[in-house]
Amino acid sequence: MISWIFRGFCNFYVSFVLILAYAISCAVATFIENDYGTSSARAVVYDTQWFDLLHILIILNLIGLLVLSKAFQRKKYASLLFHSSLIVIFIGAAITRYYGFEGVMHIREGEKSNIMQSQEEFLTILAKFDDKMYRAFFPVTITPLVQDKFDNIFAFGFNNVEIKYVDYLPAKDKTFVDILKVEISYQGDSKVIDVVKSEQGLDGTTPFSLGDSKFALEWGSRSIKLPFFIKLDDFELERYAGSMSPSSYASNVVVIDEENNIEQPYRIFMNNVLDYGGFRFFQSSYDKDELGTILSVNKDPGKIPTYIGYSMLALGLLWALFAKNGRFYKLGRYLKMQNLVIAYLAILLSMQVPSFAEEINMHGENNTQITSQIPQDIPEIPEIKTENVVDLIKNLKEKSKKYSNDFGKLLVQDFGGRIKPLDTMAMEYIHKMTKKDNFLGLDNMQLFLGMMAYPNEFKKVKLIAISTPKLKQIIGIDDNEKYVAFDDVFVDGEYKLINYLEEANRKKPSARDKFDKDVIAVDERINVAFLIYTAQSFRIIPDFNSTSDKWYSPMDAMAVFDKKDSDHIHRLFQAYFASFNQGLIENNWENANLALEAFRQIQSRFGGDLIPLESKVSLEVLLNHYNIFDNLTFFYIIAGILLFVIVLIQILRNKDTNILIAKLIHLVIILLVIIHTIGLGVRWYVGDHAPWSNAYESMIYIAWASGIAGVVFFNRSYLALATSSFLAGISLFVAHLGFMDPQIGNLVPVLKSYWLNIHVSIITASYGFLGLCFMLGAITLLLFIVRNKSTQVDRTILTLHTINEMSMILGLAMLSVGNFLGGVWANESWGRYWGWDPKETWALISIAVYVVVLHARFIPKFDNPYIFASLSVVAFYSILMTYFGVNFYLSGLHSYAAGDPLPIPVFLYYFVAATIILIALASRNRDLKSPNI
Repeated sequence: MISWIFRGFCNFYVSFVLILAYAISCAVATFIENDYGTSSARAVVYDTQWFDLLHILIILNLIGLLVLSKAFQRKKYASLLFHSSLIVIFIGAAITRYYGFEGVMHIREGEKSNIMQSQEEFLTILAKFDDKMYRAFFPVTITPLVQDKFDNIFAFGFNNVEIKYVDYLPAKDKTFVDILKVEISYQGDSKVIDVVKSEQGLDGTTPFSLGDSKFALEWGSRSIKLPFFIKLDDFELERYAGSMSPSSYASNVVVIDEENNIEQPYRIFMNNVLDYGGFRFFQSSYDKDELGTILSVNKDPGKIPTYIGYSMLALGLLWALFAKNGRFYKLGRYLKMQNLVIAYLAILLSMQVPSFAEEINMHGENNTQITSQIPQDIPEIPEIKTENVVDLIKNLKEKSKKYSNDFGKLLVQDFGGRIKPLDTMAMEYIHKMTKKDNFLGLDNMQLFLGMMAYPNEFKKVKLIAISTPKLKQIIGIDDNEKYVAFDDVFVDGEYKLINYLEEANRKKPSARDKFDKDVIAVDERINVAFLIYTAQSFRIIPDFNSTSDKWYSPMDAMAVFDKKDSDHIHRLFQAYFASFNQGLIENNWENANLALEAFRQIQSRFGGDLIPLESKVSLEVLLNHYNIFDNLTFFYIIAGILLFVIVLIQILRNKDTNILIAKLIHLVIILLVIIHTIGLGVRWYVGDHAPWSNAYESMIYIAWASGIAGVVFFNRSYLALATSSFLAGISLFVAHLGFMDPQIGNLVPVLKSYWLNIHVSIITASYGFLGLCFMLGAITLLLFIVRNKSTQVDRTILTLHTINEMSMILGLAMLSVGNFLGGVWANESWGRYWGWDPKETWALISIAVYVVVLHARFIPKFDNPYIFASLSVVAFYSILMTYFGVNFYLSGLHSYAAGDPLPIPVFLYYFVAATIILIALASRNRDLKSPNI
């Protein structure tokens, strides 16, 4: 009987049910968290007994499968190692769950504290009887979805006090607070009390009386006393040069342990945690006046077994890729029998690109006197009048090309504090404003200089993109106009869009219609134009006294510098604009070049170590003008489609696919991947960080991983190569859609870690391999549709099936290792390796989904190429949700949308419908057995 129950429970049918139930539960929890808060998600799913039971059942099922499979007897050591790691990780997580705790500690400069506030919420009651104080507390779960309806009695000496739940009034919005109504009974007297929730900076203690006795209630975190003190000597906040954006912040503290006579200084900052006495302190936040720090405190006895489990997982997965009795090795051997050559995993693990150079610091002298060649005796040049705007644009187009290119290499500081070529700012601003390049036949730098030098003329030029007819009607332009002039949106100094803009901003993004979006977008473009016309964006002047890292625009510099320096600046800019005017009219740029050289001398002298290397400036300008990744899009897609069509025709004709034109396209794809690799390296060098720190960079990295998968791992299968090339192109296409920002920016403090390179590179590359699985699955289904019992078609399907499975093994391994390495990064950065953040949760869901897909072959009726291809297509939707859905529809640490959902794109519905139709049509010819491996 026991044996029957054991075998009935420990089978893959039960495994899949448990894993899918787990994945669905986690998915539901992320949406609950987005709509009702983290506490609701924990109360409904993460912290419940049924969710704990689900974990236990999965682990017991896994242990039973390992026993029944006799993995040790069959010398499946690698498989046994990484499957066993899950058990060890579960044990570590369970220890953390039940014996660890988290909280925060707030300390002001010069003060010390040994009190932390718990993360878990409690209801605390204080009572005073006969001059004696009594305290009792118990945990409560009160959320908009779940209310713990308690009814407890506490004995305070000879007095019994009953406290009972009555009602819960959640806050209407951020300006209100949660209120808990409770009934207190003592010696036959009762009273209903409204208890305000205590939060950071808010004391929610509620005093009251019953009879002659005094009581108080407090709802929120509980104060926990530590066995030592932390003293804050100094809090330091560094900002990016010239901006309010934090570059890093740190707490210089002293650990004071009086019992052990220890007084030890320490510095806590992002990615540098203080470990003492079994507690971990990490930098969480700080006070607005920058005179106090907020440290998160963590006690985690499960850390060591969890880390052991992570190590076992990584080692086991790596070993499994090389083990001769492993699935991956057998699949590779099958491909070799098909005369296909495949590279080994060592190539994959060499994906890290080395740093190209160390930046050389340039220190200028602190000299308030400008020594530069300011052009003298500039002749009086007639101004270009409004009626000559056409001539102005013509002169800009014909005469300013070389000068504007040189001027584009001049450095400017953006509002985020980054020092970059003016060419980059011009590209960003002009493209945002006009939605195209080469507007009016001018390149971005020419138009930028023209707008800044001749604002009154260009304010009348229609160059601000607009789309909706309703907005055009409001502004007062024809429906066939695609652009509006700056002056068109003002009447008697009043902004025509102000009311419509306020109404649009009040709406949630999901409730905004096309008109609302256009109003917001046009307003952004108008603001960008204003920054150019007023030269506020032209922040090219460093601080002459070197008292700050901020750079100034002309008007700001003249306002804050002393009179002598202000006069120098005023004279220089007068000379510059006059000489630029002279250049346009006479095509004589000698004086303009002198003014440009004067700007460069000022930056060189006073810019100090903020000045980037000249090679970085030149390469950034090169990236701007050649737009490597955008230009690669077309070639990747065309090469992939052509190769696919050629190979498909050859297959249907039952001919050899290894023909000359296929070889030539193969070489082209290799060249594209090499150029792509160089482009990533250049962006890394220019940006001073690995190019996968935001949505745009991760997409171009996924495209690169897709290309690498084709030319390195599956280069002898032209269908796989064509698929990887097409996927790379599609990924680059998505990267350059409107919602992606290609701008190179500064890193937030937590990303300044080597863990960024390790975690993000591995997990993002996994998306490329799993995306390849999606494409291979779709192509396999297409071949099933045209399958006519042809040996060549069947052989191609089996080959693609094998490549698909190998790619999925690689992708799942990287996704798993990358996700858990993210946990290590989190633990080393802020003391908690798992917090059920939506991004990490959906990555875990994706792992669960692909585990089911890869193990489906253990159920006989699911062991065929059709099922695997279908599942590999459907499974990719979890990756789409992990990458796009979380970023734009859910809130969390990794989210770009901050919880405000965007409308679901219409094309997604067509995409899902096409997937269903493809799987249905392919099912007619699904009777093909998997290869005997």
